[in-house]
Amino acid sequence: MSTKFKVDARGADVEVKKDAITVKGKGGTLKADIRYPFLSVKNNDGVLEISAKGDVAYQKAIAGTLAAEVRNIIKGVETPYVAELELVYMHFPSALKVAGNKVIVENFVGERKPREIDIMDGVDVKINGTKITLSGIDKYKVGQMAANLESKVNIKNKDRRVFKDGIFITKKP
Repeated sequence: MSTKFKVDARGADVEVKKDAITVKGKGGTLKADIRYPFLSVKNNDGVLEISAKGDVAYQKAIAGTLAAEVRNIIKGVETPYVAELELVYMHFPSALKVAGNKVIVENFVGERKPREIDIMDGVDVKINGTKITLSGIDKYKVGQMAANLESKVNIKNKDRRVFKDGIFITKKP
């Protein structure tokens, strides 16, 4: 007996093929790959049924993961995901700017060389003073971009109890 996960896709244009699920909405188009041969996906009037052919726990888990990914995609193509971050500095005034496809942090902890972080495709970055707003239709890319900003601007070789500078996530996507 297989487990079925139902995903309500009404309101979005969903196309199911053998190896992928493509979702089109007003925000854009995203695709979820079906990587495993034991997964089956059926579209019943806008409700996707994702199931594993076997009754093994890891197959059910992978089917549930694909269902969650498709739910995130459907939500993202309708309304974009937003993450908010903030630059905090205590000792040296730092500045943020976007140049091309990079976020540049200048004078971080008094460093002469600015730190540069690549902006991922499909993620829109807006900077207002020390606030950073990331938005995009792909939840994974928005979250990964927030994590990249947080991890690339961290303190090394200094006491974290004294130097509390960095970029911190204030709102997750």
